[in-house]
Order: sequence, then C-alpha cells, then structure tokens
Amino acid sequence: MKKIALLVCLFASTTLVSFAQMKKGAVTYDMNFSSDNPEMGMISSMMAGSKMTMYFTPGKSRTDVSMGMMGTTTTVSDQKAKKSVTWVDMMGTKYATETVLEENPPKPEDQTVEITTETKEILGYVCTKALITSAEAGVMTVWFTKDIQAFTGGQNYYNSSIPGLPLSISMSTNEINIEMVATKVEKKVSKKLFSTKIPEGYEIKTAEELKEMGGGM
Repeated sequence: MKKIALLVCLFASTTLVSFAQMKKGAVTYDMNFSSDNPEMGMISSMMAGSKMTMYFTPGKSRTDVSMGMMGTTTTVSDQKAKKSVTWVDMMGTKYATETVLEENPPKPEDQTVEITTETKEILGYVCTKALITSAEAGVMTVWFTKDIQAFTGGQNYYNSSIPGLPLSISMSTNEINIEMVATKVEKKVSKKLFSTKIPEGYEIKTAEELKEMGGGM
C-alpha cells in the first residue's frame, strides 16, 4: 500500500512541475482517485480529498501534494541551479531526493502526442484537449490553455509538446484512475516557498532508490 501511494504521489508532483513557469502565481488542483479493483479502491478511499498546489515564479517552481490519509510530498525546482529536490512524508516514513534538471531531456520513442481541436472552458480559460500515449502509461488526457504560457525546458519529456498550462489531467496507472482538475488560479506567491533546502528529519535517497520503492506493484 505504501509503495502504491508513493508512486501516485511522485506522479502527481512531477507531472506538472516543468509546466510551472508562467510569470508568477499558483494553481490549485483537486485530485480524484477511483478503481474497480477492491484493494485499489480501498487505497483510493484513503486518498479522498487529495489536493495539489503548484507555485511558480520565473526560473523556479514548487508543487505541494496532500494525499489524504496517505501523506504529503513537495517538489521544488530551480532552473538556474539546475536541480530539483523532493521530500516525501508517506505514512510516517520520510524520504528526500535531489536530481539534476536536464535542459533538453530525451523523448521516448514509443510516446506520441496528439493535440485535438476539441475545446472546453476551465476556470474561465479556453482549454484544448491533448492525448499523450505511451506503452508504459497508456493514454493520458490533458486539457491545456494557451492563455497561460508554460516553461518547457524542465523535467518531463512530454511537456515540450504541450503549448500551454494543463488545467486538467487524467490517466490510469496500476489499476487506479487519476484525475486532476484546477480549482483556483492565483497571481501572487511568496519567494520563501522556493527554497531547495531539504527540511530536517528526512532520510536522503537517490532517485534510483525511490524508483525501487515505487516498483514491484
């Protein structure tokens, strides 16, 4: 159960982080989970009420994820320092890791991005539907707005193909359906939020060690 929660938490914190550079502000998302698998359904219920807030200012971003009863995760990225730090408090266990930001991360050969002509409005922004397909993750549906331009030189390879800020993302992974929908957009943010100093009490892990913790499910 802890491994699954860690995987979902890391997915949420990294999916939007490299979109996180308009000029300055914050976007809050509601996160909903569901599953037809009884065991996964129990985990989904423990994550009820989950939220994610993405803060951004030129060259820096922060994503805070609260996963209901399961725990929290925070990711802070600094473009100038070329690094990203993540700390996770999951069911009483605390881990942290630091990674190097790549300017031009490679794109997997098996991934395709289709930007459709379908549109809808979210929080007053006109959003366009995009479908991201890969052998590993299946199909991810993204609704993005071109009215909020996004920095694309960050961490997730598929982001450079999406010309705007996602206000809705949905996908299925490990028998859990995940949906994130923006509920609030703010234009002010405190500079103090972008410190890359890892808080005390967290055990430092490598990115490979965290991947192993989230694997085998």
